[in-house]
Amino acid sequence: MRRLFGYATLVTLVGLATLPIAVAAAPVNRPMVIRLAAAVVLAIVLVDIRGAARAALDEDPSSPRERLGWRRPAARPSIDRQFSELLDDVRFGPASQRYWSRVAWPRLCALADRLPGRPLLVEPGRSRSRRWLGRGPSLAAVRDVVARLEDRA
Repeated sequence: MRRLFGYATLVTLVGLATLPIAVAAAPVNRPMVIRLAAAVVLAIVLVDIRGAARAALDEDPSSPRERLGWRRPAARPSIDRQFSELLDDVRFGPASQRYWSRVAWPRLCALADRLPGRPLLVEPGRSRSRRWLGRGPSLAAVRDVVARLEDRA
């Protein structure tokens, strides 16, 4: 009942605001003014209905899909900080020479120093175009360096 009273008040206020505009407008433009007013009312009502539907869905977590045996997607698992840093090294290292030389390569060298037998790492070369663009080594070259580290581990 309260919502219905709110809608009636909305229609009244929009109608009162539209009336002087419609009277002042040329007879050819009056239908457009009335349609715009109706569109404003409809948009506000639809936003309100959408919010009410969302609130109703939040209150009742069991949907028809869940009743049929479907499950919601699982929440993303938390990722260890070290793993995410190493993933960033692989993602951004080849993309930027600065990142490669200041972050990724020193980490790989430090990892090699901690391994038994201390494998000798040689920094991978870059093609002329990669040097010109300021890019780090290719992913294949990084893969070869990591493979050398894995062979020693």
